[in-house]
Amino acid sequence: MESVGRRMSEEAAVIREAVSMRRRVALNQVVSRTLELQRFSLAADNVHVQLDLEPVLPFVQGDAGQLQQVLVNLIGNARQAIEEQGKGGTIGVKTRRIAEQRVLLEVSDDGPGIPQAIQARIFDPFFTTKPAGVGTGLGLAIVLGIVREHGGGLHLTSKLGQGTVFSIELPATATVEMPLPAAEGASPVRPRLEPLPTSESLETGHAGAALGAWAGTRVLVLEDEPTVARLIADVLEDEGLRVDVLLDSREALDRTAREDYVLVICDMKMPELDGEHFYQALALAQNPLRERFLFVTGDVLAAHTREFLERNHLPHVAKPFRVEELTEKIRSALEASSPRASSRAPAAKKNAARK
Repeated sequence: MESVGRRMSEEAAVIREAVSMRRRVALNQVVSRTLELQRFSLAADNVHVQLDLEPVLPFVQGDAGQLQQVLVNLIGNARQAIEEQGKGGTIGVKTRRIAEQRVLLEVSDDGPGIPQAIQARIFDPFFTTKPAGVGTGLGLAIVLGIVREHGGGLHLTSKLGQGTVFSIELPATATVEMPLPAAEGASPVRPRLEPLPTSESLETGHAGAALGAWAGTRVLVLEDEPTVARLIADVLEDEGLRVDVLLDSREALDRTAREDYVLVICDMKMPELDGEHFYQALALAQNPLRERFLFVTGDVLAAHTREFLERNHLPHVAKPFRVEELTEKIRSALEASSPRASSRAPAAKKNAARK
């Protein structure tokens, strides 16, 4: 309990620090990026996402990463509620301009609903309805803290058997986002995704510049969600690295037996052969790539996943991630990889220059 209390204090400090450096945030873009990264995993669980985003929406003054965390937590709760029914369901995400300088972000689900008796307690730190060892009970408390630090309000509406709606009101600026493009007959929101701004990237420039030392080297991306795989590949290719993208872990095993890479970026959850067993197969084969891993996971809070990553001293990045966060994790993983991998960077760069 003491360690969880410390974590709550640390989270609050991070929220205050981040929001103290507020920037204009395009809320629709935060929604689109978060859902794009979760689209395939939600579909795999038979969860449909219904978007209803106001095309011309005022900017929110705040921190994009913190607002993304709000959305991640609320979508995660909605997903778990739907999973309790065991038959799939629908998550709705809506944005609206509700006053001259106020906007609404609403996340709803058609799950079983929240009993009236516990609705007043669900925002309390440490309160959880999940089984022991699953979660910390901090998710909604952190959501409430972020919303309040942004000068907003959070409201819950839920009835048993009729689902749940979380409504967030946030102060907005006088300027508006550009209308989101939508093809005729298509989903109303399919924007081109741009990196979400952070205070660090705005002050110091694109963090990915640090990857230039590895330009020309090869990275293997093993990820069964094509959208996520493409996003990771785009980040690497923009920095001059060469990328092989594979969606099948068994094919990746064959490739790693024949090819050499400076880094393997691997999803934890995959059909047939998951990330843990893929890593163990390389370790059993004494493949040096076992020392050049970065895991991508949406399940880092699960005790088994955490124990596996910690026991093997494996770096990871949690879904959904910001582009800047992913780039920094990649840079750290490359720098921490074996001397053989690090020493290849200058040589590969030299070889690339000859071509």
